Amino acid sequence: MGNINEEIEILRFHQQLLLNLIRNPEAKLDFLFVEKNFTKKEAEELLESCDILSKRFEIEKAEGYMNFRPLFIQFEKRLNPKITIKECINACLSQGLYVSFMKEMNRV
Repeated sequence: MGNINEEIEILRFHQQLLLNLIRNPEAKLDFLFVEKNFTKKEAEELLESCDILSKRFEIEKAEGYMNFRPLFIQFEKRLNPKITIKECINACLSQGLYVSFMKEMNRV
């Protein structure tokens, strides 16, 4: 019975994302979450990782760091296996999320 409840929660989450997509067709990350069948928890974990790494990027950049390869490797390790790093970067850039961090990760 718990499996049905989990499926219902996923469907509710996807419904919210689809409604957001109707209002904002540029919400490519939301589309990716639906397309790749992310749970709400998986989506939150991805956004939290992006937030943490984006903040670390800004700190390192302010300190004069030039090589962000170690940050890219951390990003890659934290990424949910349901999506590729390129999909995540493109979706975030399209949706306007973590723009400077994602641009740099795209270069690396």
